[in-house]
Amino acid sequence: MKQTVVVVNGEPYWQRYLPEYEVVSRRLQDTSWVLRDGELWCIDRQSAIRVEGLFWRVGAIRPEPRYRVLLDVIRLSGVPCVNPAATLARSYDRLSMLAEMRAAGLPVIPFNVAIGDDMVRRIARPPPFVVKVGNHHGGYGKAQVRSESEWSDVADLIFTANDYAVVEPFIQYRRDVRCLAIRNQIWAMEREGAGWKANVQTRSYQVIDPPATLAAHTRRALEHLGADIVALDFLETQEGEYVLLECNDTPGVTGFPEATRDALADCLRDRMR
Repeated sequence: MKQTVVVVNGEPYWQRYLPEYEVVSRRLQDTSWVLRDGELWCIDRQSAIRVEGLFWRVGAIRPEPRYRVLLDVIRLSGVPCVNPAATLARSYDRLSMLAEMRAAGLPVIPFNVAIGDDMVRRIARPPPFVVKVGNHHGGYGKAQVRSESEWSDVADLIFTANDYAVVEPFIQYRRDVRCLAIRNQIWAMEREGAGWKANVQTRSYQVIDPPATLAAHTRRALEHLGADIVALDFLETQEGEYVLLECNDTPGVTGFPEATRDALADCLRDRMR
């Protein structure tokens, strides 16, 4: 009987890359999980599945505390997971991700953080700047502030969010580059978005040779986190310097060569042996 791999919030094509396993897809938002007598079970309205391998492909969904708890349950179960559950937990929150990248010595974008009622007004910087609220992805919870009057309105709105806020300088960048590493292989993509937000609403892209500096940074992040796969998003400033926006531990591979999917499947295959 084939072992069962559960793809959590992932792409629909993984059975093709893992033919020796029974691959099923489930939405994290629709599932419950049980660890019983050393066995991990994923339960939804369709079925109860004993999980023997996991592809964690969770992207831009509303973060819930129980999802972070689930990573600890997966880690306790010992079920092979890509990325490893311990790695995913280290970067689950935006602030923990930024802390890890700073600890790795990478050129993280400068930022201020506010926690507490009406504290966000204390972290403003000269406009234009960018404010991000909470642990959201995909461009959600993000706004550009172009003037002092705009900031007053935005700060009032943030007060209702009951979450931390981060303020960063707005960078009029030359280009947006994503560096993707899977084990010892690295690819890079230059992207152009539809608006000011980098790495969302991409309207054009091209795979490029990884700039040596960015490749070194990406390898460093992969090693620091103990990851199988990471993608680092950089902005190149008008002066030709690179600034790290974020590290993504569940990056999509759309637009990258087919070899990235084979390499990622091999990561899970090796962990399940």
